[in-house]
Amino acid sequence: MRRSDTVFIFGSGASLNDITAEEWSWIGQHDTLGFNWFVHQQFVRCDYHLIRGIPDTDLDRSVWKPQLRSYFDLIRRNARFADTVFLVQEGFRATNGNRAIGYRLLPSGARVFRWRTIVGPQLPSRSLASGLVHVNSALDETINFAFLIGWRRIVLVGVDLYDRRYFWLSADETRSVDVRRGATAADLHNRAGSGLVEAFGAWGRLFRDEGVELSVYNPRSLLAATLPVYGRSDSLQ
Repeated sequence: MRRSDTVFIFGSGASLNDITAEEWSWIGQHDTLGFNWFVHQQFVRCDYHLIRGIPDTDLDRSVWKPQLRSYFDLIRRNARFADTVFLVQEGFRATNGNRAIGYRLLPSGARVFRWRTIVGPQLPSRSLASGLVHVNSALDETINFAFLIGWRRIVLVGVDLYDRRYFWLSADETRSVDVRRGATAADLHNRAGSGLVEAFGAWGRLFRDEGVELSVYNPRSLLAATLPVYGRSDSLQ
């Protein structure tokens, strides 16, 4: 399925709205990999989408069940996900992945690849059979997957971290899970102080030694402190 040696990985930060139509056209010539709430997007074809954490809580049925169904309704109604390969977590702790399969929430006939999380190691795993490493967030597993599939350029898009604004919400609005935490849209992302920035800096150095570039698209992203910034001018050539 690979179109090129470059994959764009999409978070859900508000900076996605700053990308021009011309840039999206360029991005669409390469491979695309979404995770979490990128399902709201109408920007670009999504080749792969990783499913791990979804609802505000996995314990309260009155919360997780409608939120889970709403999430997969977005996927089924979105033509950008018509030919997506869904990377669905499996294993005893894969609550949302198992519910997605058990409740048959994925689109009928969708292609599914199931993977296991490894908790503990700080560096990416070396084989899909071993699983995908989880250090701070689902982005860990997403990048680990891209590395193992063999893309030589991995570009993180919409991973801002400097606030909790999301591309499909208004500027002063944030997700219900952040409201529950007492956070506002202007607050730093809850993962900003988790060590994620430093961890990806280490991953980037490891990848570089093996001929793989891990970069960030938004120059304002907190990740720009430890990762190179992908040249937007490249997307216009």
